[in-house]
Amino acid sequence: MNETVCDSTPSPQTRVQESSRAWISNESLRVETLRGVACLLLVAFHVIGSHTTSGLRVDPHSTYRQFANLFVHLRMPLFTFLSGFVYAYRPATLADAGTFAGKKLSRLLLPLLSVSTLYFLLVLAIPDSTGKLPLQQMWRIYLFPYVHFWFLQAIILVFAAVVVLEALQLLANIRRYAIVLAIAMALHLYVRQQNAETALFSAVHATYLAPFFLLGLGANRFRAVLLRPPCIWVSLACFLGAMTVHSITVATHGQIADPGTLLGLIIGVSGTLTLIHLFPHIRPLELLGAYSFTIYLFHPFFVAASRSILKLAHVTSTELGFVLGMAAGVLGPPLLERALRSMPLPRRLLLGQR
Repeated sequence: MNETVCDSTPSPQTRVQESSRAWISNESLRVETLRGVACLLLVAFHVIGSHTTSGLRVDPHSTYRQFANLFVHLRMPLFTFLSGFVYAYRPATLADAGTFAGKKLSRLLLPLLSVSTLYFLLVLAIPDSTGKLPLQQMWRIYLFPYVHFWFLQAIILVFAAVVVLEALQLLANIRRYAIVLAIAMALHLYVRQQNAETALFSAVHATYLAPFFLLGLGANRFRAVLLRPPCIWVSLACFLGAMTVHSITVATHGQIADPGTLLGLIIGVSGTLTLIHLFPHIRPLELLGAYSFTIYLFHPFFVAASRSILKLAHVTSTELGFVLGMAAGVLGPPLLERALRSMPLPRRLLLGQR
């Protein structure tokens, strides 16, 4: 009787495919971890407050203020870089540009309209709230930068520009990509961020974010160039040097370089490239990163609620205010998202999720 012996040893091609899948899976975990880092930095900034009359109302030279200022050039660049990096896994093509645009608008525009409306109505009833405007000026929140929702307006413009660039094949090879990235960096440095708050649909903010989105896209698409060890070690050296200069300035003078400056660009570019390659996977941060969009949208609501609770309890401790604000801003939005999972319409309107 003839027996057929099956060799269970995988072929070289199979081993390569399995290794590639495992590597990409590990990379996705690190991406979620970095999203968790970005969430922590963003929530901490809003808990502390952007100035002495908001948040914890701390002194400009306090440790809290210095901590918030230390990462000013990394918070939103990191969020944007990761958006570009993830986009590169499933980029828009000429054939599906319309479908891609529709999905992105649903994901971003619906929460922009609904959550900003909720925020506007809420702050009308709360004294000394950030973002308070007269009721007759409510229309402005949909057309101009409004509190943290400027990011959604700006990233919509960035996505629109990228779809056009993809259609024109301007991101198809490393040479064209490098030219586009260089132009985006030049605009980042040229456009004055002082005019950001009056720019229609956060167009000035979009010029600020664009280089980081394109860098994330390129780090994924052209990883053989941008994620090579020599490039990463140069990025690490630039990041450490630029952050040292920035840290000394923050610690000694309490001042920070404005967004859109060369120092800020170097920190954002070198820092994001370094982190995507060297930052380890950390499970708690990965779990947090899975809710990054919801945390971005809703953390101010929960931070404000924690602040109100402390005020009602007549608690004035800055340390307790920071801890409770961080816990509320980080844990509240994930609980909200889980509660909305059984509610299709609110989930679509508030989170942009199908």
